Amino acid sequence: MSSQRRLPPILEFGDALDRVEAHTDDPEAERYVREIREGLDDLAARDPDSRAAQVTSLENLIDSLLTYAEGDAELWAKTIQNRFANYRHTRRASSANLHVSNGRIEREGEAVGAGAEAGEARLRGGLVNNGERSDAMVSIAFYDDRDRAVWKVESRLFEVDPGERRDLDLTVYIPEGAAYYAVGAFEPDDPAAVGGDAPTPGRESDGDASYVD
Repeated sequence: MSSQRRLPPILEFGDALDRVEAHTDDPEAERYVREIREGLDDLAARDPDSRAAQVTSLENLIDSLLTYAEGDAELWAKTIQNRFANYRHTRRASSANLHVSNGRIEREGEAVGAGAEAGEARLRGGLVNNGERSDAMVSIAFYDDRDRAVWKVESRLFEVDPGERRDLDLTVYIPEGAAYYAVGAFEPDDPAAVGGDAPTPGRESDGDASYVD
């Protein structure tokens, strides 16, 4: 149901928009902030497979905001632009038919941000296949507050049937310095896959997920 849809965590940058507003009195910048908020609401209401037009529109709005933002407002607008660019990268890297619905990190049943204390957590959501039967992997990339990727996790292989939605409950490790994250799904032979499993820092892999630096 659309009421259950939510924005990917990487796009939850309402605080950054608040800071842009707090540091500008330019009416055009304020207008673009409002339109970006509306665009994010529209994006959240749509199925992940039908967001392409809204993604392009938001990218244009963010670029326009940067034209009018100055000083600290420009710095926060640039942060928004970088996060959106990382979101676009995740969308391009993901399969055309596979996606993760409502992907989120939880501890003790409560959603937590990637800026939470480093350590073990659970990745939950739904792995959705809108194409033919496929093997699938789930990835989660963590970024620091300078928008640099600091850690990437890839799940074990899943077999998903046409139209299947499989509940996810995977062990992940939140690294030190993570500020936000992005979740994607792809086929194992996709070039986006990272080869060579590496153990989670500080613990042994339990087979529930594979960890890639």
